[in-house]
Amino acid sequence: MALQTTKTHLNTLTFETPSALWSALMDSAYPVAIWRLPNDPYVHGISDLRPQIQKHQKLEDAGTGFYINPFLKHHPSEPQLIKGDLMIKWHQKKCVQNSLDPLLNDREISDFQKSMGNTHRALHQKIENSAHGFRSDVVEAVQCIKKGVFDKVVLSRFDDQALPTDFELMNAFEMACDTYPNAFIYLVSTPNFGCWLGATPETLLEIKDHQFKTVSLASTQKLRADQTMNEVAWTQKEIEEQAMVSRYIIDCFKKIRLREYLENGPKTVKAGRMAHLKTIYQVDMEAVNMPELGSTMLELLNPTSAVCGMPLQPALDFIKKYEKYDRELYAGFLGPINISGYTHLFVNLRCMKIMGNTGRFYAGAGITEDSNPEKEFEETQLKMQTLKRIVFQS
Repeated sequence: MALQTTKTHLNTLTFETPSALWSALMDSAYPVAIWRLPNDPYVHGISDLRPQIQKHQKLEDAGTGFYINPFLKHHPSEPQLIKGDLMIKWHQKKCVQNSLDPLLNDREISDFQKSMGNTHRALHQKIENSAHGFRSDVVEAVQCIKKGVFDKVVLSRFDDQALPTDFELMNAFEMACDTYPNAFIYLVSTPNFGCWLGATPETLLEIKDHQFKTVSLASTQKLRADQTMNEVAWTQKEIEEQAMVSRYIIDCFKKIRLREYLENGPKTVKAGRMAHLKTIYQVDMEAVNMPELGSTMLELLNPTSAVCGMPLQPALDFIKKYEKYDRELYAGFLGPINISGYTHLFVNLRCMKIMGNTGRFYAGAGITEDSNPEKEFEETQLKMQTLKRIVFQS
């Protein structure tokens, strides 16, 4: 089905498909987000026609849009909002809804048209983070845990690789949607953060019909092609790692004296070619009379122990000392908010940043007292394959 934008909004710009429209928007100077929720056949797109995206600390007052928050860039968190000036929803195979905001003035339309065709130019950080360095950091982390400095720390690394000459963002997005139906698939492009692609399995929080949900997701195993969830066995180290994340969430509930919640899990779940342990926590916001539970828990949960460690501050101090690079959006959170009463924010895992002709792939591993440096490095390699499979079609 052809998609034609109205003259009121974009004058004579016409796009044959939704993908063509959003490919053009990704090349503009405006903030853009495209996403597909887990197990949802529909793709959503949103664009903000303001020069800069704004900061909104309170979820309930932010309005319709798409939240982005880097890893501990600000604490308290200062999520930035891509406001829904342009919104569209379409099936992966056909366009089903066009909802372009009618409140654009002539100057905004002119600025939009001038921006079409501009490309984002991200500066390439030349920071070495070798496999040897990562393994050495794991050794240091285990020694700190044995000394009682912290109980767990999550160490991450990145891998820069040249992108294939035929790499195309929207094709990669659509392939990720097909390959990972259970994940949150997104493309985000903003002037300050650059361009990112992700396929993350981890919900930070979800709000729908006054029901609040959050999850504890941790531990990783590679799945065989013929392996079922019932056949997955977990070590004591992996069970304890997931239990730490669960305790962190329960401690957050205790801080606000919230006792009425449902706990379901832990269960083994599949994410691409990996298995994880997952526990779901649910709260009836009306029953507990907490209409702003979303904002409250967002501040308490971020950053989760699944991406930082426990206790938070000593783990964070170790990360700052040994990682020696800015995680940027990796291990932060992002997702749609207040769209038809629905909010779903995800921890930004299994992601990459597109920097010109280079892709920067990110991954981390939870380090505990029983961690083995070589196995933790192999875990980061496995996690990076989530997107490398898409980019390099391996």
